[in-house]
Amino acid sequence: MKLLEEMSWQEIDAGLKETRTVILPVGATEEHGPHLPTMTDTIQAIEVARAVAKERHVFLAPPLHYGVCRSTRGFSGTITVGHDALRAFARDLLKSFADSGFARVLILTGHAGGQHMAALEEACQMAVEERDFRVSLVSLFDLIDFNAVETAHDGHAGEVETSLMMAIRSDLVKGKPEGHFPRRPRFMVMKDVHHLMGNGIMGNPQPASLEKGKQFFQMAVQGVSGALDELESDVWDK
Repeated sequence: MKLLEEMSWQEIDAGLKETRTVILPVGATEEHGPHLPTMTDTIQAIEVARAVAKERHVFLAPPLHYGVCRSTRGFSGTITVGHDALRAFARDLLKSFADSGFARVLILTGHAGGQHMAALEEACQMAVEERDFRVSLVSLFDLIDFNAVETAHDGHAGEVETSLMMAIRSDLVKGKPEGHFPRRPRFMVMKDVHHLMGNGIMGNPQPASLEKGKQFFQMAVQGVSGALDELESDVWDK
């Protein structure tokens, strides 16, 4: 596996003769209920990316640990950046990958908030308009088959994320608290929703299990591998 941060520039130069594809894991530093660590989104993206990079022999870049976290603002440990900041930073990173010799970049994000995803999508679009290379943006949760999830409308720190963490870092999982589905206004834009968030869970951790975590993890690995097939295909050339 080609871990970018552990390689010298000569080793990277040699590796680029074998592959010009790199995976960039993106996460967030935010609360995940009373039972999961603030690095949940990041570690899930890292470990899925690591499994794919090892299997596909592509480069794995150091992760981006911070993202746009709106709903969870106000909780201790949620460290957020703004939409424009993430967009600008991701755009510069992508352009620098291209300038450093990479022809294909796959961003795998373990955090999928609306503003977070919008910032990354805009950054990707800007970068491909400014450099001649390919970029894919993949959300971890787009790769999970929710037919395999017991909890309807499961989300943040719920069945899926708790199961994944049980499979990835069980030592960081502190039990399975009761589910919580915060009520939110359908149309109204609010300055702060912290008072509606309860314990920070938006789902139900109780049906989570190690077996489900392994299943969800494999779904994610297969999904990312399929996204790499698309990214590396010549089908999309003009």
